[in-house]
Amino acid sequence: MLGQRLDAEETDHALNALSHASRRRLLFKLYEELDSGEGERINYTEIPSFGAEKKRILLYHTHLPKLEKFGYIKWNEVEKTIQKGPQWEEIEPLLELIYSHLCELPLFLQGKPPDTNGTKC
Repeated sequence: MLGQRLDAEETDHALNALSHASRRRLLFKLYEELDSGEGERINYTEIPSFGAEKKRILLYHTHLPKLEKFGYIKWNEVEKTIQKGPQWEEIEPLLELIYSHLCELPLFLQGKPPDTNGTKC
């Protein structure tokens, strides 16, 4: 994505994918796993924020299908896992950029509350 000229539709897909907190959590969790070398897929049911039934319903009917449609993930509904999809390379540089500067962003953009010391990261 960076250093390449994207068309408007690709840009819209990337920003749309990151526009909802649930999709950001999924993409960042997958990015963390891939970056750390711990694995190539994640079990999304183990992400605490998706424990409530209403959030799981939205996950299954909205967020996972959208990310799969854009090609950013491959979704295995039976195993309840996701892994990078054929278009992962389009979103990865944007994830890397945001992730590497997360501590510089306001708290509401970090997607997490301040720690007990009141610091951002």
